[in-house]
Amino acid sequence: MGSNNKEPILIISPTELKFKFELKKQIPATLVLHNPATHTVAFKIKTTTPKKYCVRPSTGFVLPQSKVPIQIMMSAQKEKPQDFEACRDKFLVQSVKLSEEEAEQPISANLFSKVGGKDVHEFKLKVSYTQASSIPSPVKEVVTSTPPAAQKVVEGIKEDLTLPATPASALSAGEAALAKRTQAQAAPGTSTGLPMKKQMVLKGFSLVHLFLAALLAFFIGRMTS
Repeated sequence: MGSNNKEPILIISPTELKFKFELKKQIPATLVLHNPATHTVAFKIKTTTPKKYCVRPSTGFVLPQSKVPIQIMMSAQKEKPQDFEACRDKFLVQSVKLSEEEAEQPISANLFSKVGGKDVHEFKLKVSYTQASSIPSPVKEVVTSTPPAAQKVVEGIKEDLTLPATPASALSAGEAALAKRTQAQAAPGTSTGLPMKKQMVLKGFSLVHLFLAALLAFFIGRMTS
């Protein structure tokens, strides 16, 4: 917060200078001086650390019913200031009401001198630092789970694909003969009398499908005999 020893004749904004601190980079800040009165005001800006800050303009006039922006540049810092959490740097804005004759003259060195009871208004500003950027929060990994019903279907398909072919020795005599006859018809290079497209479809059958077809044919044969 700013402090002043007299009623200010300039409206100063902001009342505290905040710099977004970054190492090895110049950091700007802006101060605005507003003169709401009907007379011209002269100003002068000082700082407790002039080697650290560059103020442009540091002196000048604020015409009636007007504003003047002040650019304050903090020089690049090689390391984090020791007083980062509670900066001790300060700025002082001095202002003097001018007569019409004084407003026509350049600002002199003794214009802001308090010698002789001159009416000099002062406004003090504190300085604070903030981090320019924060560490981004890690992205949470989204884990998707398969519903129980779908998982059962997947497991059933896996079991079907891994079923071993039933050996011919485990079949009965009739089933074995039917299975051999079916396999001989589906073997490559054997003429089945079927169109080429149907032969390609039969070649894609697995041993499980052949076994099921043979078993079905066997039961149909027994029922019709």
